[in-house]
Amino acid sequence: MPVQKVTEKDIIKSALLIFKAKGYHHTSMADLAEACGLMKGSMYHYFASKEALMIAVLEYLHQKYQDSVFAWAYQQDKTAEEKMAIFRAFSEELFLHSPDGCLMGNIALEVSNSHPEIILVIRRFFDDWIAALSVVYEAYNEPEKARHLAKMAVTTIEGAIMLQKIYSDNEFLHNAHDFIEKQLHEKNFSVFN
Repeated sequence: MPVQKVTEKDIIKSALLIFKAKGYHHTSMADLAEACGLMKGSMYHYFASKEALMIAVLEYLHQKYQDSVFAWAYQQDKTAEEKMAIFRAFSEELFLHSPDGCLMGNIALEVSNSHPEIILVIRRFFDDWIAALSVVYEAYNEPEKARHLAKMAVTTIEGAIMLQKIYSDNEFLHNAHDFIEKQLHEKNFSVFN
């Protein structure tokens, strides 16, 4: 295989696809090198370990979400309903056509007991997602309740992605979004019971 010149960003983008398809433990540095058109030893010139590359992939993905999705929560010229519609459109575009599910959720489950550094990166992603949704829910709720609703929304979506993957049924994700959108205005709904 001819050795190609690649950037760290090229490697991260290729690695994201491999990790999403194969998971962390089932992906080798040789797999990653092949996907990037590099020799295995060359990978260590860019990343000291598979864990370091996984962290870089997750940070890259987190930043993409921060810039293209979470940022909408803080736009003053959008209503809560418009923000929720943007979140839904992004989520459905990404996950309805992805048989591999959510990389953050998949990797979290896979490495939760073995790689605390990776879990910290994933936790920051979910913290930012919850914070963004909290801002949206605060349009109609007190901050504490808005945060609880945001946590439930993230939990609901992640669960729906998992069930969609297990059953090959997109209704799980559609229903999850219907549910969390309804909570925006639901006055009798309580997360404190």
